[in-house]
Amino acid sequence: MAVESGGPPPTVYLHIGAPKSGTTFLQGLLWNNAEALSEAGVLLPGGSFGAQVRATRDLRGLEPEPDDPDPGWDGSWDLLADGVKTSGHHTAVISHEVLCAVDAEGAERAVRSLAPCEVHIVYSARDLAGLLPSEWQEYVKHRFHHDFGHWLHEVIDGPPGGGAAQWFWRVHDIPGVLGRWAPHVPPERVHVLTMPGPDAPRERLWERFAGLLGVDPAVADVAAARANASLSWSETELLRRINAAVDEDAPMWLYHRLVTDVLALRVLPGRGEPGRVPLPSDRRAWAGDRARDLVEAIRAAGYDVVGDLAELLPRERPPEESAAAAPGDAELLDTAAHTILALLDRVSMLREEIGELRDERREQRQTALPKLMARHLSERSQAVWKMRVGYWHLVERLKGIEPPPEPAAETEGEAADDPGTVLSRRAPAR
Repeated sequence: MAVESGGPPPTVYLHIGAPKSGTTFLQGLLWNNAEALSEAGVLLPGGSFGAQVRATRDLRGLEPEPDDPDPGWDGSWDLLADGVKTSGHHTAVISHEVLCAVDAEGAERAVRSLAPCEVHIVYSARDLAGLLPSEWQEYVKHRFHHDFGHWLHEVIDGPPGGGAAQWFWRVHDIPGVLGRWAPHVPPERVHVLTMPGPDAPRERLWERFAGLLGVDPAVADVAAARANASLSWSETELLRRINAAVDEDAPMWLYHRLVTDVLALRVLPGRGEPGRVPLPSDRRAWAGDRARDLVEAIRAAGYDVVGDLAELLPRERPPEESAAAAPGDAELLDTAAHTILALLDRVSMLREEIGELRDERREQRQTALPKLMARHLSERSQAVWKMRVGYWHLVERLKGIEPPPEPAAETEGEAADDPGTVLSRRAPAR
């Protein structure tokens, strides 16, 4: 539980990334169990993941698009930092995967703004052979429309400051990233959290993170955690072709709301044939050499390793990856058909919801205000609800009509929305 106000300042863990290294899984687990973690003394400042996102944008000095309807974020980081210092908790966690992209000035500001708290830096890392395909998919989710080969050429063969390489190495060059934070915290407070291999239990990453925080992993329900939606090769290729057709003048905030958040994250996963995007054979040797260089740099810097640095080295390539081939037009057409059906199911669900809202608004306009107030109060108070039911029974008895039974409780699952299952028979399986 939280310590008494006026006690020692909390220890702050800045989980700075990196992207595609289990960060979505950890963040979902943290926020789904925020209340239980608070009882254990661990604060998630800001009250929501969105608040931490806005604070990160403020720290990075980003400017909103002129027509972006979302609120701005000026001053959000300092507001977050002040909330940490006055919380009364013994531990606080700020987690956003692009914190690792801040420059040296932003890193200094972040640590200074949290003083006198003891600040720890946590960087999640993943093997390059698995990271490269996942990052290309993430680029495609953010409007990139070049194929995997083109993207790899920019990242591996091109200059570090150009094209896709600019962002990739900004967040995945471990010595460079941690070198921007290391001047402000001692090396023993810089933690490299290695992402377990695909055959490891999904809770292992959380167990390592919880151990770093000093809390019992059992305080959080791992079953409720959400992993970042992974697309198959055919689904990624379909999205890439959609990106090429998107109007160049469409603002990024609109693209994210419709294409990224709806299509890429909610509709596409599971609509195409399963099959991960493999790293080409002629790139695996480079991935192995670069991974060994990164591991040696971590050892030389004296950072604390949570996990096993061997997990950052590319594993032996599975046989199914060796036989994998790029999806053809027929496979893409099949994926597109199931995706369109899923979108139609979603449109149908939204039309039904809009109709219900219109009916409710029409009923409210036609209902006397006292009766409407009583109804709303009964929805929030069990006592008022019982009074309404009792009054209803009394009126029915006075009319000489046997009162009908009270409405039965809604059975489990009856109200659950399941978009994409009416027309589309291919449901997400991964």
